[in-house]
Amino acid sequence: MKTVTAKELRNNLDSILERVNAGEEIIVKHRFRDPVRLVPNNASKDTGKKMIGLAALDNAPRKEHYLDPNKSYKELYHEALDKKYGL
Repeated sequence: MKTVTAKELRNNLDSILERVNAGEEIIVKHRFRDPVRLVPNNASKDTGKKMIGLAALDNAPRKEHYLDPNKSYKELYHEALDKKYGL
């Protein structure tokens, strides 16, 4: 377990986080405050489960939109006003 200061953490954040993700525990000290321990998060290895949810969202049936994508914003705006106010 290595000890670093808060200044070292700020200056070398990328390399320290890589070491933590690799499994190393690091203690961070800042002046007279209590030290903080950085430990690897084992939940980050479960990214496959998260991607299952995203894949399910991608495969979900899409709702057809009532607006015509070939019309201009101005035409769509006037159609919406006509529909709302019956102009």
